[in-house]
Amino acid sequence: MLRQLHALVVDDEPHCRDLLCRQLERTCPSITVLQTASSAKEAERLIQDLAPDVVFMDIHMPHTSGLDLLESIPNRDFYLVFTTAFDRYAVDAVRKQAFDYLLKPINRDDLQACARRILMHFYHHRTPGKGALSSAAQRLEILTSGKRHFVRHRDIVHIEAEGSYTTLHLASGRRITMSKNLKRVEEMLDNDMFFRPHNSHLVQLERVEACNYRDNTVVLDTGAVVPMAVRKREALKQRLSLLMSA
Repeated sequence: MLRQLHALVVDDEPHCRDLLCRQLERTCPSITVLQTASSAKEAERLIQDLAPDVVFMDIHMPHTSGLDLLESIPNRDFYLVFTTAFDRYAVDAVRKQAFDYLLKPINRDDLQACARRILMHFYHHRTPGKGALSSAAQRLEILTSGKRHFVRHRDIVHIEAEGSYTTLHLASGRRITMSKNLKRVEEMLDNDMFFRPHNSHLVQLERVEACNYRDNTVVLDTGAVVPMAVRKREALKQRLSLLMSA
């Protein structure tokens, strides 16, 4: 089943933000708006917090333009669609490797065509650095106590089962507990990035710093020590050797 792509709408004019959100809701069911931003500064924070798949960004904004904002995001892992009332920005948009460019007032057919191109590219190409998501940029959607979290796979150091609950240990030191068992969480993750060394634990392979075969533990770069089942030793060795030769 195709998943929803999550979007951030950035525009300093409230009526433009509201209009685009309504257009997306009515005509682009594959894209869900997570949040809106009224300035480039606010957008920069939300991009970090929400990790959107798509950013619809106005170019001409006070203080910091949409074009200037991109200079502060060197490793872009979202589809960028510029929206503007001024077609003279088209060349700059292309130079910034925008995925698409929509001229205000945004035509419904143009918006739908843009959404179709994004969805097709997301599921058939996903070329890192060109506005699509690399595997490390994928995110896990978690709902806890009425709050929705969007966690990048690469930010997950390890995952621990606690009965019918599962706790994510993030690189920031934060922990998020969700009411799903570990098997279900494992199915939601990128298999190339994670390994299950023990029935109660998943680790991100790039975070593995050492394996202790005397006490059967895995040491992560955060200092966390995770148990390792004896039967998982060889499989873990092979996965780590593949990672080193990649």
